[in-house]
Amino acid sequence: MFTKKITHYKVIRTLLLLGMLVIASLAQAGSLTASVDRDDIGLRETLTLTLSIDDSTKNTPDFSGLKNDFDILSNQRSSSTKVFNGHRESTTDWYLTLAPKHAGTLLIPSFNVDNAVSDAIEVKVSQQNQTQQSDSDDEQVKTSISISKNSAYVQEQILVTIKLITEVNLSQADMEPLEIKNAVVVNLDQKQYQTTINEKPHLVVETSFAVFPQESGDITIPSLTYTVAVDNMRSVWGDPFGRNRSNILRLKTDEQHISVKPAPAQNANTTWQPAKQFSLNETWSSSLDHLKIGEPVTRTITINTDGLTAGQIAPIQNPSIDGLTFYPDQAQTKDNKNAKGVQGTRTETIAIVPNHGGDFTLPAINVEWWNTATQKMETASLPEKIIHVLGDASTTPTVLTPQNLASSNTDDTKELPLPPTSNKENSLPYWILIITGLFVLLSIALATYIWKLKKQIHQLHQDQHDRDIALQEKEKDIWDTLKTAANNKDASAFRKAVLGWASFQWPTQKINTLDDIAKLGKNDELTAALKELDEILYSDHENDNWDASHLLKIMNEFRKQKKTANKSSTLKTLYSEHS
Repeated sequence: MFTKKITHYKVIRTLLLLGMLVIASLAQAGSLTASVDRDDIGLRETLTLTLSIDDSTKNTPDFSGLKNDFDILSNQRSSSTKVFNGHRESTTDWYLTLAPKHAGTLLIPSFNVDNAVSDAIEVKVSQQNQTQQSDSDDEQVKTSISISKNSAYVQEQILVTIKLITEVNLSQADMEPLEIKNAVVVNLDQKQYQTTINEKPHLVVETSFAVFPQESGDITIPSLTYTVAVDNMRSVWGDPFGRNRSNILRLKTDEQHISVKPAPAQNANTTWQPAKQFSLNETWSSSLDHLKIGEPVTRTITINTDGLTAGQIAPIQNPSIDGLTFYPDQAQTKDNKNAKGVQGTRTETIAIVPNHGGDFTLPAINVEWWNTATQKMETASLPEKIIHVLGDASTTPTVLTPQNLASSNTDDTKELPLPPTSNKENSLPYWILIITGLFVLLSIALATYIWKLKKQIHQLHQDQHDRDIALQEKEKDIWDTLKTAANNKDASAFRKAVLGWASFQWPTQKINTLDDIAKLGKNDELTAALKELDEILYSDHENDNWDASHLLKIMNEFRKQKKTANKSSTLKTLYSEHS
């Protein structure tokens, strides 16, 4: 009996211990809460979802369930740890800016982090904004869209102008890219200017595009979303980081519909080139009155258009003329873009080599094009040209050398002596004449090849120079973005700009974190500064006291070293190419 009582006591004690352990484990488990700053919003407004767990965790909630009803505009994470009276408290927070995709009662689902589950939240979204102001932000910020024509021919230029008009300060203004099925879209220009509306000053951001439909039928210019952040006063209690809060709005432009007509039937046998203007011009490297056999003359034809890209301009066809050999160079193309559209230019260079003396007629060049202003087919022309070559048809051609080609653009070329002709008193053997003729032909072919090779090498150097200029401009834009974020003391934007800068510096490396940059930089100061930036972002420290100038200085020194190394590498490459 006594033994049974002891056993019963042990069972009760074991159960009590297990219960205490369960209670302790539940007390230690994190509690996950979800909240929104607004649960009744308009379709063009945004809300902030805050997800908090009172624990430190490396896991991240799965936010994919939001994408059915919301666009996730931003996602920030913050971790903090406090020690109070020997008790350690850790919290992890996520802050998401959400924009509704449609009106109605939308559901923010529950989330699971470390087996802690949050409650789902309902959000009511109406067509009209819920901001209770006499002058609400969306009334102070507007968008408009205009098109140059509602009906056009296939491949005809259509101008699209989108305006963002605001009478309040904006800290952000981003428009989604314009993409149209079965059409080529060219970004033309973006400019800012001030105007007065209802006796109030407004800022206008105007973005223009050129659209070239590639198929007949109806095309739609889709509604574009402009995401803007309207500056508000600092809210000390509203933001755990103490940063400026902005009211983010999503403004949509209206859809535009355009009817695209096929090319007229009268254009069936010609290249279709619709433009506002179309002109042909030509220049010659020397006079056409006293050319010499075997010496080239260069003809340059320039086609200027308004309303066509250079890629739409058809090439000029060279004639076939007995006694003249044509050597066309690679055409040069260029697009000039402004708010009025695209002005395409195509330049064709042809070397013409006479094979014997006499007069040669180059036929007129006629190019038909469609005038979009008059809605008529027109013709751009170059008149026929007469070439006078010294000598007659039986004269043996001069040997063509690279020196002849190089001097073809000047008028002071000395006349080379011609091989002596045979006569009855001093005739050469027939086989010598055959060998001489073959040598002349091989010399012409070799000289022509060398001339074309030099032109190609020059073009390669020019292309490399253009690529270098483009890279320098891109690097400067990235650096300016970095400096702007530093001046604004925006640690989040600065971190994003640093990652963009690093991806440009190490294009072959995969860079996702600041630690990746520190490993590639191999610089103790850079590593320490990047670590400080991470601590600012993922702690409850105030951003206002953060000074980005030190990190910016270190990165600028590294930037200079990179540029010096790149220049040295380029010089070595050029030296090796020319040695």
